[in-house]
Amino acid sequence: MIEQKSRVPDLQGSEEGALRYALVLGQGRSGTNYLLQLLNQSSLTHCRNEADQLDKSALQRLAPWRFFTRDPEALEGIWDGAIRDAALSTGARDHRVENDKVWLYPGARRPGYFYIRQRYRIAYKIGRKGKPMNGREMRFPRWMTSPDRLQRAFHVFKINAACGIAAWMFEHRPEGRGIHIVRHPGGFTKSWLRRWVDENDVARTEEACKERLRDLANFDAGWAATMGDIDAMGMVEAELWFWRYANQRIWEAGQGSPRYKRILFEELASRPVDVARSVYDFCGLPWTDWIAGQTRSISKDSTKIASAWKDELEASTVEIVERVFDGSSMSAWWDEL
Repeated sequence: MIEQKSRVPDLQGSEEGALRYALVLGQGRSGTNYLLQLLNQSSLTHCRNEADQLDKSALQRLAPWRFFTRDPEALEGIWDGAIRDAALSTGARDHRVENDKVWLYPGARRPGYFYIRQRYRIAYKIGRKGKPMNGREMRFPRWMTSPDRLQRAFHVFKINAACGIAAWMFEHRPEGRGIHIVRHPGGFTKSWLRRWVDENDVARTEEACKERLRDLANFDAGWAATMGDIDAMGMVEAELWFWRYANQRIWEAGQGSPRYKRILFEELASRPVDVARSVYDFCGLPWTDWIAGQTRSISKDSTKIASAWKDELEASTVEIVERVFDGSSMSAWWDEL
């Protein structure tokens, strides 16, 4: 079943050159991919997944500000160009588009994405550098998209743990929105251990976690005092301290702003249609019965995933989660779920 294209006044009447966009914010392994998939069901969205992680990509220019807002004046001259270039491009990490989009020419979706996938495969086979999913982003071919309609789509950029970028955007770019999805730290830890740590070198992962905290301690003396002795931490504790910092920083920067929306992963998993519809409303996107059906289908296993950590984490790991979480301004968010 193909979604009927919806036309809204903003798409037809937005000012020339103006971009409408939102950042999907949150720590990795927290449901950011899930949320991006739900937003991708709209015919009006252009969704980018971790475009900041691609080689020489537009959003990679923002990397120095991803975690900490150092030299905010320098970001002023970079932001608009990076956002605009990312909005007109696609990358190897982007989710596959399965439904019609108003910015895609009729009949061009399937051959267009086949062409794009082959371009990335050929480039990887020739270069053999890094991983295929880290290939350079590319502009959509002109036979595939309408640049004018693509520019006037609603652009969604998922950038994990982008607390510094989010804080700057809320203060300096009134057109930008932030959708902040937060997963309970127990669920985050379970997923992180299984989906990241098990596939990577443990010693290197622990050192990377601690190095990031040392950078944070040098940037913010208050957080340095709150965290305590970084060298005495284990890998899980070090990662959880950055989880707490990133999510708390995003929330502190956005709370009270009509351009900020916080949702809990567990709430989205248990009431996917209601929560997803509230996100669509926040973005000014029309909601349809087709999107509701797609949301139910995508979310069919989400409740089981959301609660699995309670039975799967070891007691010693649960103790670390509770200790790092204690005293956080986020600790009451899950009380009523």
